[in-house]
Amino acid sequence: MAKRTTTKPASPASSASSCAYDLKQIREIVGLMAENNLTYFHSEQKDAKLELRRGSDLDAVKELLKSMPVASAAPVSMTTHAAPAPVAVAPAAIAAAPAASADPVGPTINSPMVGTFYRCASPGEKAFASIGDIVDENSNVCIIEAMKVMNEIKAEARGTIARVLVEDGKPVQYGQPLFELKA
Repeated sequence: MAKRTTTKPASPASSASSCAYDLKQIREIVGLMAENNLTYFHSEQKDAKLELRRGSDLDAVKELLKSMPVASAAPVSMTTHAAPAPVAVAPAAIAAAPAASADPVGPTINSPMVGTFYRCASPGEKAFASIGDIVDENSNVCIIEAMKVMNEIKAEARGTIARVLVEDGKPVQYGQPLFELKA
């Protein structure tokens, strides 16, 4: 599912073929997304915006899982509009899901990119941010590795870390909540 949105050129004299993205560039981006197992790409230029998504709509699947009864012992099969194949879910697995995967109730620190989440600079070192730590806009809270580059992520908000929502070394998506704060 790919969505492409362009804004109108500044002057009416501009031709329609002056779009900032041509088909060859879009195909190259899609190829790179597939090669690097990326599910989201977003780019804006002065006259155009390009947003590409691959795979199923995880939010739709999460909503379906929330609405499923947990009391049944038999596996339940469901189909979403985003995923053509049925997804089998055992209710016992839903009940046994860790509390950290529950939706956050307070303000969150979200991932600014797709990559791999790390709580500390190297194995065995102290975590940048732990439960109970007070953070502000300039506090480093984690590292996200993207294409072999280690990116330090700042809290960009004030508060106390209430929960760590991602397991160390796991992949994260753009906009995914990483930490929950108590204001």
